[in-house]
Amino acid sequence: MVISKQSASVSRVSNFGKMKCSALLLVLMLCVLSDAYKERHRTKHLHSRRANSKKQNTPPHCTQVTKDTDYQSRYKYDYPVAYIQPGQHEAYQQLFCVNPPTVNKAVTTVCDWAAPPQVQFTLGDEYMHVVRQDPTGRFLGNAVIRTYQLCNHNRTFTTASVNSSAVTITDV
Repeated sequence: MVISKQSASVSRVSNFGKMKCSALLLVLMLCVLSDAYKERHRTKHLHSRRANSKKQNTPPHCTQVTKDTDYQSRYKYDYPVAYIQPGQHEAYQQLFCVNPPTVNKAVTTVCDWAAPPQVQFTLGDEYMHVVRQDPTGRFLGNAVIRTYQLCNHNRTFTTASVNSSAVTITDV
């Protein structure tokens, strides 16, 4: 069998054209896959950034102190959320159910950015004391204080103070 130079040349051109087409098809497929991967990675990155920003909305280090007695409670003193301003080392929160035999329970949760704060109070005290802990001494961000008390009366030593503080007193 004799193959002419012209038919061998056409055959090579034809094979080269098929290889060129296959190579272009392969490059096209790689581009599509690459774009799909980049889009998926970008979407995943956006979701993780959103999740991280949600985590940053509240301070991560919390201290919860609960003190209670055997006394009966009929009223809940729900205090509005309080904040310790950035740079401030300590704060006091006024408590309104203060007569020791009438306080059944007091619960406070204080959260801060650098470390769990120290929280000090005794049932019946007029104030709760919060001391922030930050080794750098900068006390960045707000510390958040959430407090409630269970009490057997709804009278306080200063009714005007309760009215101006937005403490909510409800039946238990």
